[in-house]
Amino acid sequence: INLRGYISQIVGSFQETSNKNFVLNFDQDSNPKKFSKSIEIIYGLRNFIGNANKFSSNKVFITLKSDNELTEVIIEDDGSGYPNDIISKIGEPYLKSDSQIYQDKLGLGLGIFIGKTLLEKNFAIINCRNSESRSGAEVVIKWKNSDLLKI
Repeated sequence: INLRGYISQIVGSFQETSNKNFVLNFDQDSNPKKFSKSIEIIYGLRNFIGNANKFSSNKVFITLKSDNELTEVIIEDDGSGYPNDIISKIGEPYLKSDSQIYQDKLGLGLGIFIGKTLLEKNFAIINCRNSESRSGAEVVIKWKNSDLLKI
């Protein structure tokens, strides 16, 4: 399966139970190369897409783009973004924000920690930050194409 297939399957499963709008943007040149099915990649992507679904107001934006060297998945939401008091620690387990606006939806950061760990084990580079173009969080997951072929 290729990354487009992974993302489509994951989003399809969320659309069955979510009232959120998923906006998918797949570059025409997105890496069509198929690689062995990896539970770790499915679980890692699912964690990040699930968080975007959970914390978004209405929309989740997923972009897949690729060139000759890199393949990139960008997951954004239109929610409140990462709390300022923990943003520098995103990806570490057992995080808790002091901000009251996040108390009803926040866990302990274990989903991000596990998703990040699983994807990094499969050669991904992960960057979690607040989106520069939208109001919410943004996760950028990058692979060298040569590393994807090792999976």
